[in-house]
Amino acid sequence: MVVRGRDRIRVMSRVCLHRWVPVVSGAGNAKRFSCPFHRWTYDLDGQLVAAPLMEQAEGFDIRACKLPEIRSEIVNGTIFVTFSSTTPAIGETLADLVEAMAPYRPSELILGFSVEFELDFNWKVVVETFMEAYHHIGAHAKTLEPLYPAALHWVDDTRRGWTAGHGYLKPGLPTPAGNRSGLPEFPGLTEDQRRRSLCLLVYPTNTMFISVDKITWTSVIPVAPDKTKWIRHILVLPEARDLPNFDKIVADLRILGLKVNQEDIAVNRLQQLGAASSFARAGRLSHLEKPVWQLADFIRDRIRA
Repeated sequence: MVVRGRDRIRVMSRVCLHRWVPVVSGAGNAKRFSCPFHRWTYDLDGQLVAAPLMEQAEGFDIRACKLPEIRSEIVNGTIFVTFSSTTPAIGETLADLVEAMAPYRPSELILGFSVEFELDFNWKVVVETFMEAYHHIGAHAKTLEPLYPAALHWVDDTRRGWTAGHGYLKPGLPTPAGNRSGLPEFPGLTEDQRRRSLCLLVYPTNTMFISVDKITWTSVIPVAPDKTKWIRHILVLPEARDLPNFDKIVADLRILGLKVNQEDIAVNRLQQLGAASSFARAGRLSHLEKPVWQLADFIRDRIRA
């Protein structure tokens, strides 16, 4: 569980130290966490502060009981969690990403809204599809391709821990075409930045889409070989909430986002189906599918290690 305490944000186990029942679920506000089984109660820092009727338990010391804290780090306003004690600090790994994202002020942004999906295909299919623009000509022929043509997309070489794809508005379209939402744009962007979209992958399962007015941050959570949980947060400038039509903008963005998402989901389901065929082979990739082999290289390196 992720907790904003009095001094800092912590990530802790939510499993009660007594008989394993989770002390919290979902999201919300609380001053303490009380186990529904026997009412063992923990403070916001994980310290056990109440254990009813334990006075006769010989040697029991309430002060020695504290929920285990899990290693976490905040980068660009986002909480990263790892169970490893040896992996390098994510802030060091993503130092150049922090620099690249600086014009979009990620640490200042607020949550506009969130969307979740349960997907019936493999997590790698989700990440690959998000990062490559080649499929704009097929799956998104009427939505994304007219604005951001696949042919204008290019992908960086892999950085340490991340990679980036760059898309550009179709020549002839006015720059404001990149912001059809009505949300305030990030101030101080160059003309090139205003005409560009960024697709970012923080290996292996965090993706971001950056446009002139928002950052769309998605966590892709593997559940099973053919099951994936997909959680997306739309981050906007704080002044967006002051717009009189903010609720209408959010409603419109939900509709447009759902349309594009359903286009991806439809082809990804077919891809998962086809991948199970005995005739399925890896096909020759386009230069626009560079993120596909970048992700494959990342996974192979981890398997080899």
